Amino acid sequence: MNTSKRLRLLSLGLVTAAVMGISGPAMAATTSAGPPIRGGHEVGNRCYSDVAPSSYARITQHARERMDERKVTDEDIAKVVRLGAKNASCQQNGNWRYMLGLSSGGELVVIVGLGEGGWNVVTVFWNGE
Repeated sequence: MNTSKRLRLLSLGLVTAAVMGISGPAMAATTSAGPPIRGGHEVGNRCYSDVAPSSYARITQHARERMDERKVTDEDIAKVVRLGAKNASCQQNGNWRYMLGLSSGGELVVIVGLGEGGWNVVTVFWNGE
């Protein structure tokens, strides 16, 4: 490899590193590639926003079943999503993870993902289950 080609590759690497440093983890997460993770979801940030939604369009059948099993109400879900949006985290599969301690004594976790009709509650569980 000749010197000018090495210099071009070196400068390209430096520019790429600078861009990644400026844009931070969000850029790194959207440009990462890797093997599929559990469930066949691709690795990469696909939450479509830097801010978690504070409402949802519907609750999936799976989430309804989990709510029944875990004695969680619609009001509990709405409260966790509304109040937990400030601290929600984007998962690698593109779903948002909300966590909020409730007066019932536990910390409820609600997973919201983009689906039919917009943002949907995907599943619900108590932290530590």
